[in-house]
Parts: sequence; structure tokens; C-alpha cells
Amino acid sequence: MEIGLYHDKISYATSTNLLDWTDSRIILAEHASVPDAVYKDGIIYVYFVDVSEDGKPEQIGIIRSEDNGHSWSSKKYVSFEGIGNKVPVDPAPFLLDDGRIRLYYFDINEARTSNDFERSNKIYSAVSTDGLHFIQEEGIRFEHKNIFDQDVVCVEGVWRLYVGYPPMNQVLSAVSSDGLVFTKEGVAYIGGTVPDVFYKNGVYYLYTVGIDISTSQTGASFEKTSSSFRSQIGKVTADASVIQLNDGTYMMLYKTN
Repeated sequence: MEIGLYHDKISYATSTNLLDWTDSRIILAEHASVPDAVYKDGIIYVYFVDVSEDGKPEQIGIIRSEDNGHSWSSKKYVSFEGIGNKVPVDPAPFLLDDGRIRLYYFDINEARTSNDFERSNKIYSAVSTDGLHFIQEEGIRFEHKNIFDQDVVCVEGVWRLYVGYPPMNQVLSAVSSDGLVFTKEGVAYIGGTVPDVFYKNGVYYLYTVGIDISTSQTGASFEKTSSSFRSQIGKVTADASVIQLNDGTYMMLYKTN
């Protein structure tokens, strides 16, 4: 347990413009990594990979805040129905129009049991009405060699899935009309991985490991800005997840250690 994700922690920063961020210096969860958040009915749902229990594989933990981050619930674990022997990691929640939360995830168990170093990694999804109990959706959302850390946005009916492609230090994009079947679009960014994309007022904001910030008018190709964010409480700053709160401000969940 004393290696890898065990030393990771989750914190957050705040912003009024998506470019300039103020670190909270508050630890929300320990032995936790790859946070991603969604804002539903005034409640912040933060999902993350939890490795705090000895002898257990990675679990998806969740904490919630009903007061814009001033206080937080105790940690719970997400349950999955119909996933077989899959071990979900890299959670990417998306709030559907009907109020359900769709959680896109990568199956780390499949990667561990494969001897093919050129294997295709697969992104799956499950849906929930309460944000805690998820039911597997049929099929594979996207498949590509050596991809990790997916994120999904939908703008004017066009869904885009972004994934990190570490072999080339790139972010790849794929498009969909329904959020279920994605087709590769191309290379969206060169020079970073672990993508999170947030759309606001005609601009796509891409946050990559570091955390460096890039922008795009189309969502298909990004250019790096002069803005970035670095944690003030740890050596690492990565795995950004940006949401907008009901007071108009923004919160970025991130990993540090």
C-alpha cells in the first residue's frame, strides 16, 4: 500500500474566471486519487479512486458537499451492478438531462490481466439516480491502445470524450451523438495528458497534468495559454476536475501528494 496512489490526496482550488485559481490548502481525502466532480441540485459530488483499505483493489469513493464546499460528508463507496469482474477506475461523472449521473470509467482489472502491451484499453459507463448505486450500461463507449483518464463534455448535442495518450504525451478526442458510441476525432492537444475539459461561453478550457490550461473554440484542437495552477500543499498537481457552482464561481478538484 505504501506505493503508487497510496500517498495521493485530494484538494481543491477556486476561481472566478477559469484561468486564475486560488488554492484552498484543504485536504478532502487521503489515499485517494483521480478526482472528478459533478454538480447536481446544489450538491457537489466528488468521485475518486480510493486505495485506503488493505487487501482490497481500487474502489470508487465519493464525498459530497451541500454548501459549496464549506463542509463535506464522510466518505462512502460507490456500488456497481452488472459489471462482472471489472474494477472501475478513473471515474468521470456526467449529469444527464434526466437528472441521472452517468459515470464513465476504465477497467483496471482487464489491463492487469492482459499480457499484451499493445492492448486496447476500453472505456465503459454506468448510470445512477442517486449518485451512489450505479447500473452498468451495455457496450463499450470507446476503445484505443494505451488510453487513460477519460473526460466527457456535451455542447449543443455534440458529445466529446477526451483521453490521455501517454506514449505520445497527447490528449485524444472522440465524438458521439448520444454519449454511448464514440468515434476517434483526432489529436486535441500535444504536450500533456490527464485531461479535463470545461465549456463556458463559447470556449473549451482544457486542464492537463501540471496543471496547464489550454483553450479552444471548437473543442477539437487546443492551444496552451500562459495560465497554469500549482498546488501549494504538495509536490504534484494533477487530475483536475472543474465545476461551476450556483453562485457563479468555479471549483477545481485536483490530486496532490
